[in-house]
Amino acid sequence: MPKLLVIGGVAAGMSGASKVKRLEPEWEVVVLEAGNDLSYGACGLPYWIGGVTAKENQLYAMTEEKLNNRGIEVRLRQRVTSIAEGRKQVTVLDEASGRSYEEDYDELLIATGAKARVPGIRGFEGKNAFVFHTFPEARSLNEYIERSGAKSAVIWGSGYVGLEMVENFAQRGMSVTLINRSTRVLKTLVEPLRDVILDELESKGIKVLLETNVLEILRDGDTITALRTDRGELKADLFLAAIGVDPATDFLAGSRVPLAENGAIVTDERCSTGVHGIWAAGDCCEVTHLVSGRPVYIPLGTTANKMGRVAGSNIAGEQARFPGVVGTAIVKVFELEAAVTGLTRSQAMDAGFRAEEVYIKAFSRAHYYPGGGRVHVSLTSDEGGRLLGGQVVGPEGTKGRIDTLAAAVTAGMNIQDFSMLDVSYAPSFAPVWDPLLIASGVLERKIFDR
Repeated sequence: MPKLLVIGGVAAGMSGASKVKRLEPEWEVVVLEAGNDLSYGACGLPYWIGGVTAKENQLYAMTEEKLNNRGIEVRLRQRVTSIAEGRKQVTVLDEASGRSYEEDYDELLIATGAKARVPGIRGFEGKNAFVFHTFPEARSLNEYIERSGAKSAVIWGSGYVGLEMVENFAQRGMSVTLINRSTRVLKTLVEPLRDVILDELESKGIKVLLETNVLEILRDGDTITALRTDRGELKADLFLAAIGVDPATDFLAGSRVPLAENGAIVTDERCSTGVHGIWAAGDCCEVTHLVSGRPVYIPLGTTANKMGRVAGSNIAGEQARFPGVVGTAIVKVFELEAAVTGLTRSQAMDAGFRAEEVYIKAFSRAHYYPGGGRVHVSLTSDEGGRLLGGQVVGPEGTKGRIDTLAAAVTAGMNIQDFSMLDVSYAPSFAPVWDPLLIASGVLERKIFDR
């Protein structure tokens, strides 16, 4: 009876394990998870901190008991420290006992995810210093807030997690300062849309300091008292670094599993590493960008679940492929929704396209229908009119609009056809000319009516 060994028990790992067990019920499937938590929605952690999700157990998709009942053996606190691919064995550290042992496999799925990046400056540690990516890290943060009664926070990093934590800290009545060393918000958000987000943050009492460099961590024993920056000292009760994540692949050092420069695992469309019997999926992997054709590292839960399913299908003998991504993502920032897909003009130019970009703003509903607000749209195409990407910021309807754009970008649609797309209309949902179609028309004229 073949044995599948899965390293990692969250999104990609559990998707892969479940798929194999459904297709091949007689297989032995063992999942090794380094922590105490498995199969949980990590994207919901900020909202658990903010109290939007009331109970911790609401974030779990499956329990260990349910998985065992399905014939999937789950072992918690089992950390894989190395792989001997020639012998088809891994070395495992049992965190509870401190004992190491060898575990055999016929097929191996690596789904170890990512780890939060720690600032590369001495002293960012202590009882009020936090990173935020896993459930244990979220628990530590929540316990500190409850124990200390923290009323103020500095968030270092203005990506998705940083922005979500701004809102959820504010939800708990905390005053919040958001800093970033660059001028970027959400990394790729173009300037007009970035400014809309900045206005929203400041209208909610958030102090935002972009182009701010941290020079020194000021401490009192095991407590950080302030960050000394080139914009002055920033004091707070707690400090959260949300500066990104890195692939959790340190244990692969010395193995033949191919790694990109940043440590992400390189796989093909089948999620195979090219090493016999070894597969990989999720946030530990790089993927192909369907517009640029280049490898990228964009760790997202949607991608992890899809890759896990594809890997599981192929492990079990089916034919499945994961072609890549267009980088679609969305985040809520107080009363606004911000979303991106594909490439910006600068990214497109860097990828070798001769690209054009437009920015427009329009109403989210018919002008005579109450409610709604301004929708801000940026669209990018090549000089022939092929859609390369887009961004949307608005008070409502953003997910539908960005998903429409994602489909069009994935399909390689041109702006002439996109301008005539038969999108839905009713005064309570959109104007007769949807903001996407308005933007597409403006871009079409810019390119072809010169």
